[in-house]
Amino acid sequence: MFLLNTKETILLLVFLVTSMLSIGMQTRMSDLRSLAALRGFLVRTLLANFLVVPIMGVAVVRLLPLQPHVAGALLLLACTPGGLSALQFTSKVKGRASLAGAILFLLSFLALFVSPLILTLVLPGNVRVVVPHGRALFFLLVYLLLPLLAGMLFFIKVPGAAAKLSRPLALTGVIAFLAFMVVTGDFRRVATGEIGMAAAGAMLIFIFVSMAVGWFMGGPTRDFRQILATSTSMRNAVLCLAIVESSSPGHAVLVPLIAFSLLMVPTNMLFTVYSAVQSKRKARKAG
Repeated sequence: MFLLNTKETILLLVFLVTSMLSIGMQTRMSDLRSLAALRGFLVRTLLANFLVVPIMGVAVVRLLPLQPHVAGALLLLACTPGGLSALQFTSKVKGRASLAGAILFLLSFLALFVSPLILTLVLPGNVRVVVPHGRALFFLLVYLLLPLLAGMLFFIKVPGAAAKLSRPLALTGVIAFLAFMVVTGDFRRVATGEIGMAAAGAMLIFIFVSMAVGWFMGGPTRDFRQILATSTSMRNAVLCLAIVESSSPGHAVLVPLIAFSLLMVPTNMLFTVYSAVQSKRKARKAG
């Protein structure tokens, strides 16, 4: 996979497959009907990720004095939602695992076709954007959609066993994700150091602004706000790397993309922990 060695690729795929299998084993057909009824939330999700955040990305690039390769990376990220790591956090919102899986797949799938159109509007005219649709679609179908459907089918056939297996699979996904972050930590930290404090600060500003956009557009329900805040702030660095490899925006853009993939994880980890603590406090008060 893009810039990853065999061990890192295996860990990422184990995280995705086991997490989506676990979500599928918690998803009933009634849950899918409930998701289809959330039209307002889905519309706000699309507006936040494909309209508001790209506009905010352009604003950050124009307002802050950034080097061209950092500005190019931020524009790529702003226009490309569907960050795979978001699943580690959104799927932990109690009772909303099915929604988390659906949002991840929806944003990742639409990004293949919508993001290139947005990028043609915000990137310089001499930059040719090429998306490897074949490889990307294969990746989404095999490692996201197929495990989700397999888990749902298993739940329909043997619900008791599915209930028992769902939690160990989710735990396996957590362990694989943490291991992935550890083994890729060194070159992510090197990339963050290379872009400098000013560029890292600009990326953090972009992450916080994107998170705020998702939170306020999530609607009145706290769970929905949390899911949309994380899904909106964690951009699709994997697809951005694939675009850079297939296009001509300059390979210097790779370094800030890798740096962003490090910065967005601890930010959302803290946000998820804070949200979990707040939920427990409210539950205790209600009790």
